[in-house]
Amino acid sequence: MREGTAGAEAPIGAPLAVAAPPSFPPRRIIRARRPLTLERIAAESDVRMDGVEVPIAERLLVRQRRKSRELAEEIGEIHLLWVEDADDQADVNAVVIANTLRTDLPTAERLLRDARLAVTDLPLVLRRLAAGEISVPAFEHLVRKVRPLAPQQRRVVDSYVAEWDLENIPADRYRRELSLLVTWWDTDAARPGPAAMRDVRCEILAEGSGLACLSVLGPIPEIYALMKQVDGTARSVQRAQRHALEAGEPVPFDLDGDVVASGHPLPLAALRYAILTRSQLETPGVERRGVDARVNVVVPALTLLGLADAPGTLDGVIPLPAPLARRLAAGSRTWHRILTDPADGAFLPVPAAQYRPTTAMAEHLRLRDPVCAVPGCIRGRLTPAEIDHIEEFSHEDPGSGGATEIRNLHRLCWWHHRLKTERLIDPEKAPDGTTTHWEIGQLLTLDTRQNTDLLTPAMVELLEDAWAEHEAERLIASLAPLDEEIAESEPPPF
Repeated sequence: MREGTAGAEAPIGAPLAVAAPPSFPPRRIIRARRPLTLERIAAESDVRMDGVEVPIAERLLVRQRRKSRELAEEIGEIHLLWVEDADDQADVNAVVIANTLRTDLPTAERLLRDARLAVTDLPLVLRRLAAGEISVPAFEHLVRKVRPLAPQQRRVVDSYVAEWDLENIPADRYRRELSLLVTWWDTDAARPGPAAMRDVRCEILAEGSGLACLSVLGPIPEIYALMKQVDGTARSVQRAQRHALEAGEPVPFDLDGDVVASGHPLPLAALRYAILTRSQLETPGVERRGVDARVNVVVPALTLLGLADAPGTLDGVIPLPAPLARRLAAGSRTWHRILTDPADGAFLPVPAAQYRPTTAMAEHLRLRDPVCAVPGCIRGRLTPAEIDHIEEFSHEDPGSGGATEIRNLHRLCWWHHRLKTERLIDPEKAPDGTTTHWEIGQLLTLDTRQNTDLLTPAMVELLEDAWAEHEAERLIASLAPLDEEIAESEPPPF
């Protein structure tokens, strides 16, 4: 390893001199026992050299090296969009990446950060990637492993791994050696402590399952104490329910009447869930906005009637199985009728003409724009979003500015709302009222169409079929008395 001064600056993409920290891992040159040849692949895969598998393996090797070189080029291009200490412009550039690669904004932001990490902290291995000497999965695994490390530690890993026999060592050995190298350091100084990583996240499980997972991340003692508290409360409630059933008294915490109906106390799992989801949240001194907890469940009318099994949607984006959608509708105290265009499923607007949108307009926008309207952004489904005038409303001369009507409104996350206010993002509604033209920074222009209810056209066809069947049944029913009259009449005299 070259000697140098710790912390010295080097040109981006150039090898960085790294000073050895006190607990320096021993340098191990990792070599494969034998090179990765077609003969070795055939022997390890138990196939014949004259079989069809070997030519395919040869083409895969060529393609793998080409993908490695292409990834290195892509990292270099993405890194050109990195802006140091310029959060607003960096976010605009992430939008450019998201729309260019057809991915979501969080993925684009990660690609931008990883490109910066690769160029500045992994320049030697990045050079091996550009030469096609390390596979794409191996390089991406390296990036994931070194993310929690300090920049100096990443550069040490880079200088070590760059000397390995990356073309020939097996994947399992590569991962094992890399894990050993990364875990050599006490990374407490590099990654945030448990207290700094406190978080609560919601994850939607497999599409169509109707399930989501709420995870709570935090220091072990706090999470363990929370679980003990929830479990202890659940056991106390279960004992109280059992005692009430035996004594013939009112059953406590029987929120849905299941205990009385079954004659048995609720299982502990159900009680833990009910305690977490049904208990009142207390925030002393802070008024909680109840509207933020509301969710919209859109259920096709034919699904409600049991004539179709088209799925519902939660807040317009999360599919719900038809049986679950029907149960949610049955348990709801309030239903709202949503009108959609039968041809394309567009949500039909509601009228209003003032600066502040009405409650009905806000609910309509939540259906049409369940997430931030900026292309690629997915914020707003689980976090509050702000209603924004596409053409700015003029407080000085309301007649000359953008009107407060559905076609001139959309929902933006607070971050992109601020970027629009600062003119870094400029949307413009097309005359057709369904298309928005976006200018994002000075790098990207594109058009997007407003969201529609994808099920409406199919539901219209089903509804027409159901109506035709209903009319046919009515016609048959109307002819029934005539059939009886004919049957009771005397036969003709011939």
